[in-house]
Amino acid sequence: MRILIPVLLGIISLEAVFSYHNPPCHPNEVLKEAASSNCGEDRCNRKARRCKRDSRSGCFCGSGYYREGGPSGPCVSKRMCKRKMSQ
Repeated sequence: MRILIPVLLGIISLEAVFSYHNPPCHPNEVLKEAASSNCGEDRCNRKARRCKRDSRSGCFCGSGYYREGGPSGPCVSKRMCKRKMSQ
């Protein structure tokens, strides 16, 4: 009995550690750690700016993709950006 409780607590602790998952990213997004909040990805309607020195972790558009619309918009190809901006 003395051994059972510490073993059960150990198993529960390990389960808590290994059950943590990063949020799933949407199509064309990648998970980045410590990326600048305004330079972590390119956007369809915004030219390059000076990067902030802050950092955040999360899903950002992958290489070759651009965020369309607001911060929760989809990541689209450059061709799709131009097509939607010309409409």
